[in-house]
Amino acid sequence: SKELTLVFRMQCNALTIQVPPGSGKSTLLSMFVAWTMAKFQNSQYLYISYSHELASKHTAFVKQIIECRQYREIFGIKVRSDSRAKDFFQTEQGASVKAFGSSGSITGQDAGLPHADHFTGCVIMDDCHKPGEVHSDTVRQSVIQNYRETILQRPRAPNVPMIYIGQRLHEDDLPAYLLSGKDV
Repeated sequence: SKELTLVFRMQCNALTIQVPPGSGKSTLLSMFVAWTMAKFQNSQYLYISYSHELASKHTAFVKQIIECRQYREIFGIKVRSDSRAKDFFQTEQGASVKAFGSSGSITGQDAGLPHADHFTGCVIMDDCHKPGEVHSDTVRQSVIQNYRETILQRPRAPNVPMIYIGQRLHEDDLPAYLLSGKDV
């Protein structure tokens, strides 16, 4: 929570958190999106996981929080009536949350807003490797390549943060690549 607060305050632009399964990491990130959206109501988020279905599950939880009567009454945020999908929704205030798989196409999608001096959303990567597939060099390298060639270009401004949270599954997985500093 402390590190995510630093991201929100724009004191940290790239965050990698490594935690084991069952530690509540996805719940924490979903609540982080809802909390930050309450502060800056036009924020733009990309939520990426190893499968589109898993990312959609997490964005559906974000949407559920935002649609909660208490949240709506306290923060005045409403999901647009035409935003029925769980993997992509927008609010009446201009925020958006989009779900993607880490090996899928993210081209044309962006996170954050340009020319802002405050938090405007982020790229969230939550368990980008599927445990059963990470030992395949081809699959593992495909995730890293998609990160380098596509995900890395999704922030709309240099100050739009990128967050990776997940478990380490292989010595050459995406967290190892991020920690090596090769993406800078």
